[in-house]
Amino acid sequence: MDGEEIDRITEGIAPLTDFYPKRLSDAPWDEQASHRFASTYMSASSAIQRFLGSAMIDKIWPPALNKPPQSYFIVREARYLSGVTGSNGLAELDLYLRHSRLRVPVLEVLGSDEFRLSLAETVARNSEIPPPETMSDLVAGALARRDFDNAIRLLEKEKELGTLELNDLFILAYVYCLTGEVKKAETLVGSNIGLIKRDWFVDWLWGKLQADFGFHPPP
Repeated sequence: MDGEEIDRITEGIAPLTDFYPKRLSDAPWDEQASHRFASTYMSASSAIQRFLGSAMIDKIWPPALNKPPQSYFIVREARYLSGVTGSNGLAELDLYLRHSRLRVPVLEVLGSDEFRLSLAETVARNSEIPPPETMSDLVAGALARRDFDNAIRLLEKEKELGTLELNDLFILAYVYCLTGEVKKAETLVGSNIGLIKRDWFVDWLWGKLQADFGFHPPP
């Protein structure tokens, strides 16, 4: 959205004179109307056209970089839709890890961000053993860097301390497979099968790991 689009949307609207959110209306937020408005700008196909057709971008953006941003707009739309309608987080994680070098989407999928990660890393540097509340962010940071060995070390430490949650178990099994340690994934799942309830996600994950890495699901 550049200056011309902002002018179009705000045409006829008086300038704001304060910082109070109820200056416009006492009506509650219309979530669906908000999503309908936002989706117009989050759609990748139309967003990239507006981006490349922007007078401002035409002046500051090198033509040689016109093609790479298309994939970023697709990721941007996917992250927006994930927040609105939900998604299969591990499927998203697999996509970002194996088909991009992006950091932020990996952190977002795992419930973290750069600020949380920075705090967790600061605490971890000053601790002999990272506190349990920092582990999920540290794992997210390791995966965002594609430092799979460190991610495995952190997840295995959680397992050793008895703080490994079920979703982390799935992530550890996935990262084992991603790094060629399929037998470790099978052993991990087999030794924790009593904690795993079969549902659509588990069926998807077993099928994914089997098809992509040769993983043998538990009977």
